[in-house]
Amino acid sequence: MTRFRRKHGNNLALLAVGLTVGLLLATSWRVPAGTHAGEANDREERIYLSIERLETEQRDLRETLGSLRRELSERQSAAEAESDRLEALRAELERQQLLAGLTEVHGPGVRIILDDSAANPPAGADASPYLIHEQDLRDIVNLLWMAGSEAIAINDERLVASSSIYCVGSTVMVNSTRLSPPYAIRAIGNPRVQQDYLRNPSYLPFLKEKKRIYSLRFDVDAQASVVLPAYRGAFLTEYARPGE
Repeated sequence: MTRFRRKHGNNLALLAVGLTVGLLLATSWRVPAGTHAGEANDREERIYLSIERLETEQRDLRETLGSLRRELSERQSAAEAESDRLEALRAELERQQLLAGLTEVHGPGVRIILDDSAANPPAGADASPYLIHEQDLRDIVNLLWMAGSEAIAINDERLVASSSIYCVGSTVMVNSTRLSPPYAIRAIGNPRVQQDYLRNPSYLPFLKEKKRIYSLRFDVDAQASVVLPAYRGAFLTEYARPGE
């Protein structure tokens, strides 16, 4: 009986020891397991927050990119409109410069040569009919304008709206520049129309009569290409003011 009790007591002791060891092992295993699960949850939380932050940044970048694209489109449209406006202004400026005679021009037209007579006047006779005068130049210039000429020059002096042709002694002044014969009048326009006006007996009767009687030189030639220089003088305006 004593032996049985001793054996039974030993078994109980072994059982207690086993339960204690098992409890310790279970406890040691549960703590790390709980720790790893918390770390995994934290890592997942951080990943989720990172994804959410990146998605927000991407959405903001898309909105910024869209705004920049709209601004670029607006600026391009404004630049194109400004470019078109500047091009229109440039074309209008060139047209006004052309009309004002401030640019060199070329085109078909006529060339007229006027020169004093090569004949010597008789002794004691008036030499005036043997000479080209400012009114002869003015008459031809006015007739050329009537014939539709677009640009005229006398000895490379371009005629504009403010040009003057007058006589000082025995010389002729054009644009305040002293000229001397022979006078080369060149005009751009329709050569056929210009020649019809110049050869019409109803026009320039006094000049043609002086040519016949006093042998003045008055030659008219059609030109396939006439080149006229730009006006080199100044535009003096004293009383005129811009309109409203």
